[in-house]
Amino acid sequence: MAVSAATVAKITSAVASDKNARKVIGVIIGSVIGLLLIPLIAYMGIIGNMDSIEIDTNQVQQSIVQNMSAEEKAKLQHIEDVMTGISKECSKRKLKSIVGKKAQAVYACAFYDVEKSDNDFISKLVDCFEQAKDDNELLNMLNSAFGTNISAEDFSHLMSVISNTVIDIDLSNTDKNNLDLVKWAQMAYDNKWGYVWGSHGNVLTANELKRLEKTFGSHVTDKEEYIKSHWLGRRTSDCVGLIKGYGWYDETSGTIKYGTNGMKDVTADGMFNAAVEKGPISTMPDVPGIAVWHQGHIGVYIGNGYVIHAANTYDGVIKTPITSSGWTHWLKVPYINYIEETEANSN
Repeated sequence: MAVSAATVAKITSAVASDKNARKVIGVIIGSVIGLLLIPLIAYMGIIGNMDSIEIDTNQVQQSIVQNMSAEEKAKLQHIEDVMTGISKECSKRKLKSIVGKKAQAVYACAFYDVEKSDNDFISKLVDCFEQAKDDNELLNMLNSAFGTNISAEDFSHLMSVISNTVIDIDLSNTDKNNLDLVKWAQMAYDNKWGYVWGSHGNVLTANELKRLEKTFGSHVTDKEEYIKSHWLGRRTSDCVGLIKGYGWYDETSGTIKYGTNGMKDVTADGMFNAAVEKGPISTMPDVPGIAVWHQGHIGVYIGNGYVIHAANTYDGVIKTPITSSGWTHWLKVPYINYIEETEANSN
């Protein structure tokens, strides 16, 4: 199977767009991974100041592949084959897809050289991910299984990078619905997503920030320095973007595809106006996944009296009591289905 630009993109996605990746790359990425991935990492704005450069992602990927030697293409193909093997092994053990994605990323970033000298690498790697209860135990098991000495600090950076790239969520098999919206909002809160006006859950690269500045002007440019120092390289969203990102999320590819799944690109007020079922906050039913609203702002009610919302540039995605933030109305998000928890459990 010939190596392709898609292969490069797939492997690069394991590395992520996080400023902490600078240190990870310098410390634990093998020479071959560096050879193949550094150009792509650079264009994503992770290494160096690339803010002033406009780059076509697909063109760069194709150019890199076209200019590889036969030996480099063979090495890249080998990486893809191992990653495919990891995915199949995780599927065979009925592990969540996110486990396979994390195992692939750890291999691509830190264990390329180890794999070449261990014929049972894939099985041992998946053993570690299957058995470890947390990242600390995972690191200890990996170091023990492969005789490596990756430090806790470097591994923490690596897992942070992976978390910023891989969307860690296990959704139901039903259509877009309120209960999965709650899971989505909780994931964004747990992973400390940032806030940038106009964003909807993708990793904030330098080029994406420039696009948002051009599109939304002072809403973004007035806070540019804070955004660059706090949110660049992380997933970001604005308030309604948190909901739209869920609507546009494609679980098969693990990506957010703009304008898909019937979710319209509307503002917070536009979503409220489009809602059929809504009312004053005093009449709100206790249904997780209902949205709460006041003029210009929207959040997701997650149950037990709490709301998760992308608050502002300085706070990012936060969780607050429903009695705070000045919510005046509730609404059922018009582009998703509303189901009872008992329905979800029976599927």
